[in-house]
Order: sequence, then structure tokens, then C-alpha cells
Amino acid sequence: MLTKRRGPRLRPSISLVLVGGVGLLILLSCLAFGIAMVTGRQNTVDLLRDRNERIVQQLVERTRLQLDPAHRQIEAFRNRIVSKHLPLNDVGRLTDYMTSALDSLPQVDAIGLVRNDFVATRVFRHASQLVAMHDKMTDDAVAATRMQALRQSIEAPQTGMGLHRDVRWGALIWAPELQQPLINTIAPVVMDGVFVGGVVALVSLGSLSRLLEVDSVDGEAVNFILYGEDAVLAHPSLLNHQYELSMEHPLPSLDEIHDPVLRQIWSGRIELQLANAMLGDGGNAHVVETEDGRRWIFVYRKIDGYGEKPWVVGRYFSFDEIELEVTRLRFSAVVGALALILFSLIAWRLGYHIRRPILAISAAANRLRNLDFDSPPLERVRLRELDDAAQAINAANAALHWFGNYVPRKLVNRLIREGEDAISVSKHREVTVMFTDLVGFTSMSERLTAQETADLLNEHFALVTACIEAEGGMVDKFIGDAVMAVWGAIKRDPDHATHACRAARAITAALAADNARRMMLGKPILRMRIGIHTGPVVIGNIGAPGRINYTVVGDTVNTAQRLEQLGREHMQSDSSVLVLLSAETAEAAKLDPRPKVIGRFPVKGRAAPIEVCRLEL
Repeated sequence: MLTKRRGPRLRPSISLVLVGGVGLLILLSCLAFGIAMVTGRQNTVDLLRDRNERIVQQLVERTRLQLDPAHRQIEAFRNRIVSKHLPLNDVGRLTDYMTSALDSLPQVDAIGLVRNDFVATRVFRHASQLVAMHDKMTDDAVAATRMQALRQSIEAPQTGMGLHRDVRWGALIWAPELQQPLINTIAPVVMDGVFVGGVVALVSLGSLSRLLEVDSVDGEAVNFILYGEDAVLAHPSLLNHQYELSMEHPLPSLDEIHDPVLRQIWSGRIELQLANAMLGDGGNAHVVETEDGRRWIFVYRKIDGYGEKPWVVGRYFSFDEIELEVTRLRFSAVVGALALILFSLIAWRLGYHIRRPILAISAAANRLRNLDFDSPPLERVRLRELDDAAQAINAANAALHWFGNYVPRKLVNRLIREGEDAISVSKHREVTVMFTDLVGFTSMSERLTAQETADLLNEHFALVTACIEAEGGMVDKFIGDAVMAVWGAIKRDPDHATHACRAARAITAALAADNARRMMLGKPILRMRIGIHTGPVVIGNIGAPGRINYTVVGDTVNTAQRLEQLGREHMQSDSSVLVLLSAETAEAAKLDPRPKVIGRFPVKGRAAPIEVCRLEL
């Protein structure tokens, strides 16, 4: 229910304000302009400095969020062994625990336990699969050296505190099979005062470089992490260029990196008065001039605790951005001075004073046209005509906000763009249809209250819908705990099958992360079946007068639902998601490698059986 907002008691007309406020407005404008010019430059410098410090702090926090979960997992693993919840000789339980840990930590490449007799139990990622091994590492000289160093470090005196049992990040480990170094966190295992081995987690540098690449979206800005001051630990170019690395030379140096700007981070430093004012006196930023004459700003932080050397986490960006801000400030000063002169000569330009509420109403109308119903309501103003218009916009926004929750916004956008004729006539089109369903939801809901059931479904539907819409799909309807989605219905999409398969994989990953969260909260995990089929459908307005749905109907829809139901017979007890797709979808999506065919099965409503494939996740 909307709350009634009290309007102002005095609502003069625009003409009265224009006549009565001329003299006062001229005086106030002169005073405001003087204050703005004095403080504008300092505000610009302060805002730029705060922005740069915030950006680098976010990079540091992202880096810690990428690595610290591995640190905490190793500590929990070590504690379970020390508390004897995981026996050292029970390879099966150790392997199960490591596999579960890797499932919840996609950034970690391997987890292992090495006993003091060099017998190792480990689980690692290989070709998108988790592989477990249990063998003896007596021939691994590097492992032997590290185990000896670990034993010596914990047996060294620690100011009377006994054995040193901290979990810590160790030196880089070279992985010959990956031809790259791995970051590792290691913890000694001490039982009854005796060193019995160590647990370790390995993280590849590729995950850090991908994190920086995704975040390098601010113009020409580039993020980086240095190992010490002369070696590059993470950089977007590490994903796109080959470097000659080895055990003796595990990281590229600054001179080798394919980034001429980063190579001069320490050697091309110059002094600029404006930059110094913006960067402050923290000693964590400076300006570099490259050989081509361009100037770049480096902002960085040093963090310790992730290896033998401190890390330098930072980014650089073009100095042109600062010059642009200063140019804008100077331009504003010139325009403001001209505006004051003109306003003093032409009193009737007092109408400029009411420009702000008019622009706000115009912007609000544009947001309504773009179906943006989440903006705050327009404030009430004293001018009668503008206040009436603002309240009309607020009322329309409140009404359309509920409308947007029940109608797909992609459909309404097309109606606005092309008119009602775009969807008034039904048509045949090839699309891809997906059905999802929760396994065992009925029995689960019997143990929940009505509100808990609704909250669970709302959270689940939000997760599934986000993955579907991210791949260009449209949620057609929610059916109990099931979701029906379509690709290629509202807008033609030649790759609709590919996008549907990507959405299925995204749902699988999102459900795994959500299940990990639910396990930590002591809630039951969710399991899903997904069916996908590609084929012709009829698209149009289906329903009775006054209540219609723009939807798809036909054998393709029925077949997709039958595939989801067929998953009941093929879903394994240890799987959280099973995705079955027809051979038509596999062919249209051009999946490589082609999904495994599990057989041909009869489908209700079709004369001939269909070939069914399992999508590898």
C-alpha cells in the first residue's frame, strides 16, 4: 500500500516565482559561484585520490578472498586429523574429505596429506575432473626437502611455546605437468606432541590472473600482482602469452613481461605537482613516464603473509584521466562565469532555476519507458505544475513496479520498441526449451513451515533465473518447484541451444556454491534434474480475453519436460545435478566433446523413441 505524502501548503505558480525571485537569485548565484570555484578544484583532487585508494583496496580484498578460503580449509583439515576425526590411515575418508573440499573451492587445484614416511594421499583437478592418488613420494627430492624443512620449523624453539603449529603460506612450488608455479598453504600435523606429516593446498597462478583480467575494465587500467619487486605473479598477459619458465625460474621478471608500462614501474618514475596532490603522501603511488612520452599512475599496496616475499597488489591507469577531470573543472568555471553575466543582464532567465525539477521529471519518465521501476520517488516541489507532474510520475511508477514483477521485461521492451503487432500474431520458430525440477522437494517441504518453503523457493528461483537470463533466456513460468525457460522465443538467437547448455552449467555451479553455504548453515542441500530439448514451437498469446500469456506450446515443450522426468531413472545418489538433453540439442549446440549418449528412450506423445545425452558438468 502506498503511503500518502503530504504536499507543501504554499504552492505558488511559476510566473510568481519568476517575478519575485529575480533579485535574490542574482545575489545568491554570485555567492555560490565564488564558493564553488574555491572548493571545486580541491574536491576534484580529493575525489580522485579516494577513488584510487578504494580501487586498490578492493583489489587487495579480492586477492585475499581468492586465497584465504584455501588457508581456512587447510586449517580445518589439519584440525580434523589432529582431533582424530580423520584417521591418517583411512585413505577412503581422507579422499572423500578432500574431494568435498575441492568441490567447494574452485580456485584450489589440489589438496593433499603427506605423512612423515612420505606416503601421500591427495586429490587434484585434471581435465575438469577430480583425481585421487595414494602413493609414496620417496623419489620426489623437492617434497623430501620441504617435509624436512617443515619438521625443523615446528621443532624450533618458539619462546617457550613448544611446537610451532601455525598454518602458513609456503614458497612457490613448481608443477612440471602444468609448466607453472603453484601458490601453496601448508600446515604441520602434530599429534600427541609428535610431528606426523603435513597438509597442503595448491592454488594456480592462472586463477589470480583471471581475477585481475575480469576486473581490468576501467578504460586502459591494468591490474597486477608482483612477487617482491622484480617478479610478476599475476597479470592478464600471463593468460595470453607463453613464457619460458622452469623450477629455477618459476615467474617472469619485469623485463620479460609483455607489458611495456609495467616494465617501467620502478625505472620510469617522475614528479608531477598535480599528481602528488592527488596521490597523497602514503608512499603507495607514483607516476611513470614511458618511452612513448605517455604518463601513467601506479597505485599499489604491499601485503605480507602469502609466501617468502611480500606481494605488491596494484593497478596503473593513464594520467589523461586526471587531466580530463581538471579540464572539466576549468570548463565548468568558464561556463559558470558566462552564465552569471548573462543572468545579470537578462532577468527573465530565472527559469533556469526550475530546470532541475523539470530534468528530474524527464529522467523519471525515461526510466519508466525503460522499465526501471526501482528508482526512488520524485520529491515534492512547491511549484504547482511541476508538483502535479511529479506526483503523476510517482503514481505511475508505483503501479508499473508491480506490473514488472508479473510480465517478462524483455517482452515489454519489445512491445515498446516494435509495437503490439510484434507479438499479436502467432508464429512457428525453432527454440530451445529447458525444464528444471527439485528432487525430493515434496518430502522436504513437509518438514518446513509455509514461510520457510516460500523462502526456499524464492532463493532457488532467484538463483536459477539469474543463470538463465545471463545467457539470454526467458523464464516462461514457474510450476511448483519447477522452472520452464525458453531461448530464441522473444528475439531470434541462432545459438539458442548453446546458450541453454551454458545456462545449465551455470546453474550447476551456482547450486554447488549455494549447497556449500547451506551445509555451513546446517540446512539440507538441494538436488536438481534438468531437461533440454530443441525443436519447433508455436509462439504467441495463449489464454482467455483479459488474461493471456505470451508463451510457447508444442511437442518440443512436452519433450523437454519428459527429459527432465526421465532423469528420475538415471540420477545417481551422489550427484547434485543431472542434465539430460536430446540429440537435437546436442547437435544444434555443437558441443565439443559431444555429450555421452545414454540411450534411446520412448517419450510419451511421440511415436518414435528419442536419443538422450547426458551433459557433462
